[in-house]
Amino acid sequence: MSTVASTSTACPFCGSSELVEFSGRPAARCARCDSLERQRGLARAQADLLARGDGRRALEAGALNARVFGGYLRELGWAYTSVDRSRRGNPHDPRDTAFIDLEADLCALTPIESDSVSLFLAQHVIEEIPDYREALAEVARVLTDDGTALMEIPFDPGRERSESQPPGAFGNVWSFGADLSDRIGEHFGEVEVLRDVEGAFRGMLHVCRRPKHSTSGQP
Repeated sequence: MSTVASTSTACPFCGSSELVEFSGRPAARCARCDSLERQRGLARAQADLLARGDGRRALEAGALNARVFGGYLRELGWAYTSVDRSRRGNPHDPRDTAFIDLEADLCALTPIESDSVSLFLAQHVIEEIPDYREALAEVARVLTDDGTALMEIPFDPGRERSESQPPGAFGNVWSFGADLSDRIGEHFGEVEVLRDVEGAFRGMLHVCRRPKHSTSGQP
């Protein structure tokens, strides 16, 4: 497992250096664009990949707001679409989601053509999905053969097996363990786990390539 640490304080989305407390974490939220550590950490760690839009298609599930990552990726040349299962947002984590481009379940991305997405983003989404393996199959279906899926999914490598659970504070229904990489590997030929470090934040980013295409959810 590799570690990517940031030494910069300027927000990659808006350039602001004003970071304020959020949920008890100092310097966690950007005062200008509301980005949190996990979004800024991913943007820094994957800067080279994100810079190569060239008109290709990007799909993000559970976007934070219109700027993060949508406005940012559009400026970098991506044809960006945000998807959420409800325009009302997550009832466990309410926010304004009027900016969402497509209302759809990640387990049934029927409006998205197979082999059409070059970049997929999801941070703290997969653990909220009861049938998360179906969601992974759909992500693999829509991803191009040379595309990349960036999925930040919290898991405990000391836990042998993933377990379902009643919805937690943010609607999480899975507590993932060491078998998560095997489950992701059922749908992708290459899975790399990066430890993402941004300020006090510590995250696990799965970088997934070479999708094993499925006919699941085919329009």
